[in-house]
Amino acid sequence: MEQDKLVGLQEIEGAVSPHSAQVARALKARQEALEFVTDVKALASFIGGEVETLNIKEDWAINKDIFPGITVHFIYNKADDEFPGNLRVLFSGERIKLMSGEDLAGLVIAFVSHMLRFVRETNPDKKLPEVCYRV
Repeated sequence: MEQDKLVGLQEIEGAVSPHSAQVARALKARQEALEFVTDVKALASFIGGEVETLNIKEDWAINKDIFPGITVHFIYNKADDEFPGNLRVLFSGERIKLMSGEDLAGLVIAFVSHMLRFVRETNPDKKLPEVCYRV
């Protein structure tokens, strides 16, 4: 697999990927809270990642190396008049096929939950989505 090629869990695990559905549900439950992110660079630092530009019409993206040769990419599009906010996760790296879908799903959910801690910490006086108070 090319080092800079971005792939989803289905490309890693195959067409029938229970972990892909697990991650999709977790992201959907948490993505509304990311509308409260005003400093993406600070969020990236909070999770130990870096802001990146993928040029896929994202409002922001953060990459995080989870192990040598394995990177997770968090890609966010803000809500607009037509669509709600949307968080996607892709992976890259020459060792990505060494990871199980279960491990990747667990790590992704943990990182996104940590992003919600950032939202909660940086918006103390705002009413946030309930999910922010459950992490």
